[in-house]
Amino acid sequence: MRDEKRVKYSTFFSSLAGSLFSPFLTLYALSLGASNFQIGLISSLTSIVSIIAQLIGTSIAESVKRKILLYIIIDSIGYLFFIPISLVNNPNHLLILISLQTFFFSFPLQVWNELLVIIFPKWRRGREIGLINKIGSLGSLIAYVVAGYTIRKFGFIPYLFYTAICSGLLSDIVLLGMKEKTYNTKEVLSSFKETFSFKILKESEFRNLILIISAFNFSVSVGAPMFSVYLIKNLNADSIQLSLVSIISLIVTLVFSEAWGFVIDFLGRRKVILASLPLISLYPLFYVFSAKMSEIYFFTIIGQLGWVAFNLAMFSYLSDISEDSISKKFMFFNVFSSISSSLGSFLSGILAEKIGVASVLIISFWMRLFSSFFFFKLGEKKGYTPRGLFSFLSPYTLSSYVESFISVYSMVFKEARKTIMDKISKKLEEIFKK
Repeated sequence: MRDEKRVKYSTFFSSLAGSLFSPFLTLYALSLGASNFQIGLISSLTSIVSIIAQLIGTSIAESVKRKILLYIIIDSIGYLFFIPISLVNNPNHLLILISLQTFFFSFPLQVWNELLVIIFPKWRRGREIGLINKIGSLGSLIAYVVAGYTIRKFGFIPYLFYTAICSGLLSDIVLLGMKEKTYNTKEVLSSFKETFSFKILKESEFRNLILIISAFNFSVSVGAPMFSVYLIKNLNADSIQLSLVSIISLIVTLVFSEAWGFVIDFLGRRKVILASLPLISLYPLFYVFSAKMSEIYFFTIIGQLGWVAFNLAMFSYLSDISEDSISKKFMFFNVFSSISSSLGSFLSGILAEKIGVASVLIISFWMRLFSSFFFFKLGEKKGYTPRGLFSFLSPYTLSSYVESFISVYSMVFKEARKTIMDKISKKLEEIFKK
């Protein structure tokens, strides 16, 4: 089996495993009696644990020859934590177990990111990562349907968690036999010193990205933990309705991932990132002004369209500026992202207790909108570049941005339609040939 196929199979089974539980974590915690503060704390603490795990994991991974084997072993241990999680009956115990599981899932994360960058060449990386995203979404879609129905009919039964374990272990097993890149063995202590030296932050392009993404992630995380809480407490959403929100997100990802990948490779990463930000910024506001779940379903389509574009373009952008030091740059990116997300989630829980969930979502909207302007400082600038402190508010820049926004979404809708029609025509050809 080719390495690219192994990665795609692994992505499918991993998404299937994770999506049997992770979208319903808030519902599970609330069923155990968790408060809004504890919901925010779960998100915050797991982010902190993820930071620690990646710092340690990246350093150790740099010191071993068989990185993929390390990934398989540590990731498999993470899936086994679903056993005690299925038996927990206290939100504080759940917090501890989820944090431990996060440690094992985050520990080898940069091995996976490095694997994707090495396997897929730059010229088609956007499309391939888009396809990976699509495959993962398919696995998640199946999991959401199964889990949503199961939880509504039977509750959080152990079999749900055991299925997640089997699928997760299978995602690691298919990676056995992959060709390992040759590395020179280093002392672990030396690798630790190199990791914590922060020399890599001297590169201005990478440093700017870290500052920008940290501000944006903080803004996003102020509202993110409260989305499910708002649906459960304000709109009385049950497991089926929560599952349907996730299913809609996945369908959008399935339909548009490949198209976004093409647009990213064709137009550039920065242009797509900027086009995605208005939809992401408005997402919390959509929730606040939605009076029924049908409106939430519609706004989920809009918000997810932005997130698919942002995540794919950001991964491609980071890959492009990290080819000289893949693991370390991805590690620093994730560490600073996690720190800002952790602080935002912690603040989210505190604010929700004091001023209510809806107010927190409105605050997150304004913070997202403000931090979005920082992305204009990213690279890949072409043609005329306005200068000055508020250059992004100049008439030229604004008109150019609106024009770019329209052209980007026109292209992605056209490409998505073409991709879907091509697949339908191929299926029809196969049917008639038979």
